Amino acid sequence: MGVKAEVRHLALALAEEEGLELVDVETVPGSRRTLRVLIDKPGGVKVSDCARFSRRLADCLDMNQTVPGPYQLEVSSPGIERPLTSLDAVQRYAGRRVAVATHEARAGRRNYEGELLSPSGGRAGVRTEDGQEHWFEWAEIKSARLVVTDPWAELRRGGEPR
Repeated sequence: MGVKAEVRHLALALAEEEGLELVDVETVPGSRRTLRVLIDKPGGVKVSDCARFSRRLADCLDMNQTVPGPYQLEVSSPGIERPLTSLDAVQRYAGRRVAVATHEARAGRRNYEGELLSPSGGRAGVRTEDGQEHWFEWAEIKSARLVVTDPWAELRRGGEPR
């Protein structure tokens, strides 16, 4: 199992213990190894949630010697333009504006932006501005994230900006 997969495994267990959602685990290239862990919960996470989770995860990573050598751990909220990392997230955010990038081009196109459609048969869909629906197997999607053009719209919906 690679470092990222081991970090994900440990972070997922901790997140479940604390009633949090593990949104994503990323390794950030650079001169110093940085691990970025995104967590969330209904109503959003607070700085205190991130700090507590960071301390617990760092202790687990160090105890298990998961990351060879020095590393920097960042734990934060996914932000209002959160990545969508599963079909469960696609279902939860269906109807919202999304940007999707695919691994391979279709008819010369890799990037799609529009309304996120509810998943169907293990596939995620985007309805673009021209009204066309584009459906993708989850494995075809390189990245997907919410797009917020009006952050105040979230507050008008009765929720916090996510």
